[in-house]
Amino acid sequence: MNRSGWYMLCYDIGCPRRLGRVHRLLKKQGISAQRSVFFVQGTQKQMNGLLDTIGREIKPREDDIRAYPVESPKKVWTTGGVLEAFPLIMGGRSVKKKVRAEKPGVSLWKRLLGIKR
Repeated sequence: MNRSGWYMLCYDIGCPRRLGRVHRLLKKQGISAQRSVFFVQGTQKQMNGLLDTIGREIKPREDDIRAYPVESPKKVWTTGGVLEAFPLIMGGRSVKKKVRAEKPGVSLWKRLLGIKR
């Protein structure tokens, strides 16, 4: 069975150079929830390919990367309510909130959540 859905990827990488490479790779593939936690949407085959790519960048004896299937990022327990208010974009669905052009000094998270300062 080729399950399609969301995955939560978490990593702990000891070397700053390897950490940067993995972080840049995951920024292209998913949604960053924290510094070392990303949500990625895809099939099991796509996730295995992504993990194989990451596996070539890390040292297994020094680094740790884990992927967990989740129903959706909104279903993952968090504090602060960031993921509950974050409008996730999925294929074939509309965006709940439109994000205006970037304002200087206001972060993307604050703009998405409607926080003025």
